[in-house]
Amino acid sequence: MEPVETLPTVLVVDDSPDNIRLLGNILLRECRVLFATSGQAAMDSAVANHPDLVLLDVMMPEIDGFEVCQWLRAQESTRGIPVILVTALNDMDAETRGFEVGAVDFLTKPVNPAVVRARVAAHLALKRQRDILEKTNLRLQEEIRRREKLETQLREQAEYDALTALPNRKLFHDRLQQAVLVGERRRRHFALLFVDLDRFKWVNDTLGHDAGDTLLIEVARRLKGVVRKSDTVARLGGDEFTVILSDILHESMAELVARKILEQLSTPFILKGQQVAISGSVGIGMFPDDGATPHDLARNADSAMYLAKQSGRNAFRFFSEEIDRQAHQRMTLEGEMRLAFQNDEFFIDYQPKIRLATGRLSGMEALVRWDHPREGVLFPKQFIPLAEGTGLITQVGAWVLRTACRDATLWIEEGFPDLRLAVNLSALQFRDGERLVSMVEETLLETGFPAKNLELEITESMMLGNPEQAAETLNQLRDLGISIAMDDFGTGFSSLALLKRLPIQVIKIDRSFVKDLTPDGRNASFTSAIISMAQQLGLRVVVEGVESDQQLNILKQQGGDEVQGFFFSPPLGRESFLDLLHGRLPLGAAKVVNDD
Repeated sequence: MEPVETLPTVLVVDDSPDNIRLLGNILLRECRVLFATSGQAAMDSAVANHPDLVLLDVMMPEIDGFEVCQWLRAQESTRGIPVILVTALNDMDAETRGFEVGAVDFLTKPVNPAVVRARVAAHLALKRQRDILEKTNLRLQEEIRRREKLETQLREQAEYDALTALPNRKLFHDRLQQAVLVGERRRRHFALLFVDLDRFKWVNDTLGHDAGDTLLIEVARRLKGVVRKSDTVARLGGDEFTVILSDILHESMAELVARKILEQLSTPFILKGQQVAISGSVGIGMFPDDGATPHDLARNADSAMYLAKQSGRNAFRFFSEEIDRQAHQRMTLEGEMRLAFQNDEFFIDYQPKIRLATGRLSGMEALVRWDHPREGVLFPKQFIPLAEGTGLITQVGAWVLRTACRDATLWIEEGFPDLRLAVNLSALQFRDGERLVSMVEETLLETGFPAKNLELEITESMMLGNPEQAAETLNQLRDLGISIAMDDFGTGFSSLALLKRLPIQVIKIDRSFVKDLTPDGRNASFTSAIISMAQQLGLRVVVEGVESDQQLNILKQQGGDEVQGFFFSPPLGRESFLDLLHGRLPLGAAKVVNDD
């Protein structure tokens, strides 16, 4: 039995009963007709009945047809209903406004019945086709989602790395478990090696991810070439590889393989037509001495690898009690860092910045410290890498910005409106640009600190991974009125290219160029060239690490804008910095004078 075809529903809206009767009689045979005599009644009926089409009079009291049409288009439930405006107005302005508010057609009074039927039939047909397409699209989207879910399940079930064809993390753990079971049953020894590439990030940042992929594929091939077929080489992810050396008689066999691995990794790779030298770090754990379970053995081999990397890289290390102690110390420090926020153990020192032309204080750089209850005061290099490795850097960075902005706001209120506050950003903060921009906006709003007085310091390496995304994030920060400074300028690989692409206003010359600065020395040529280039590009120059009269005079002659360093003052606590502002604390041994 064929389904009964239902008539389409048309809502006729007019404040004249005669017009309603006329239009109703015209459409009655082909449609189910609903009526409304006001704009409000039309909106209520459209929401309640969801008609297939609306014939809408323009000239109505209180709410006219234009307003009703615009309202229908704004609602999720009614925006798909076609609206034909019916009007006695016969001018282009009325038609233009009607199409602007979303009408699909116009009928002019007095209406022609044949034209009404034809227009209504045409738009109902279009509506039916659109509805069919939408339903089909929904079915296709559901099918796509079903297939994507299936493909995801298949990928999760896959046991091999798609790039290198090595066993992936899942299969590695299965084989490690199997090696432990065999070792227990047969009382056999085996070795687990963790291998990490020492310059993989550099390859990705400078040559691109395609070169990084090529490197990983070649590393996998070389690793497989130094082991037996009975051994397992796996890729855990990124540039982390593991090797399971099964059934070995003595740890010297593991040492021999580790040396071969380092030799293979130190042999240059050809990437994009050029030779690239990298190296590796290898950590070794022996079963069962260094771990009787898969978890313990993997953890200890990883700790040994970390020590090899810390010791200078291109090295291997066996797990030992000392390594275990250091790993435990890192874990303890991580837990203590999480408590440090609750215990208010972090504080900020402020490094004064001096304007060379006047010798006056121009601003300060915020430097975080950790007043550790057992170790004493820890400086950033002692805990920031740990914060980055554990993800706590986001919390630390937000705290530093909020605290420094709050302090600087108070100083501005004390009568120092031109102070510029510099705050460093971490690479991990910068990876999530949207989150970073939101955090900065919220901090400025919360503290009331002027955006024009804030300077965020980035490093070149933070930009190289994804320059397009970096530029977008920096432009959003610039739109807030914030200045962007490139820290450690001159120590990277692509500074000039980045200056052209990114919205940088300030460059900071690294202290390594200032350390041995003499009038006739090579570093003086470097600083002079950087300052000259910056002036031509309209950038301000801040020089770090100024510690002597000679350095200061050279930089002054070269035309630098601002300097900071122990020659003027060490980093100061909040109260001491306020004393410096009010002149209660002298500005070190500064001898800068105004040449004007």
